[in-house]
Amino acid sequence: MTDTRLDWCPPSCDAVTLLPAGRHWDAVRTDAATARWTFPILCGPHDCAAIVDPYTCSTYWLLPPGEAQDFVHWQRLHPHVAVLPAKPGTHYVGIPPTHRRTGPGLHWYVPHNWSGRYLTEPAYLAAALTPAVYAAHGPHTTAQQCALCERPLPEADAVIVTTRRNSTDPTPHPLKAHPACACTARQRDSR
Repeated sequence: MTDTRLDWCPPSCDAVTLLPAGRHWDAVRTDAATARWTFPILCGPHDCAAIVDPYTCSTYWLLPPGEAQDFVHWQRLHPHVAVLPAKPGTHYVGIPPTHRRTGPGLHWYVPHNWSGRYLTEPAYLAAALTPAVYAAHGPHTTAQQCALCERPLPEADAVIVTTRRNSTDPTPHPLKAHPACACTARQRDSR
């Protein structure tokens, strides 16, 4: 069974087409260093094409419309990864013709074992971008995240709570969390 959410294809033309983010797809932008580390990770049955812009040293991955904004993981990877605004008409991306696979201008990066898709799953892309940001920019570039809600967690705000991450955990563990998340976990555990 194929996932029809991933069926979008670029317009058939010989020139770059400017399209708004949020209508046909959402877009995630990375810097060139992060992209170089990401490309080898994105392989296998979920691989997808990416747009490379050598003029701005940016790479764009396209995701099903409406799905990028709901994924909290992107916040941890800022400023090396950015979700473009999902409101149609607020941010445009140049879409190269499908046959343009090399520079010097805007072109598609197509993995060796390409699936034929131009859109990718947000969770799959985020899982590939996390180690790529770490490798390209160092261990202190990704924000720590709350063990309970997975949103960014500034070190100054972190508290340690001994709890189960979820109800299926067999034993409680010490976890770093937001104070509000720790309070909620304590209340849940006392029931």
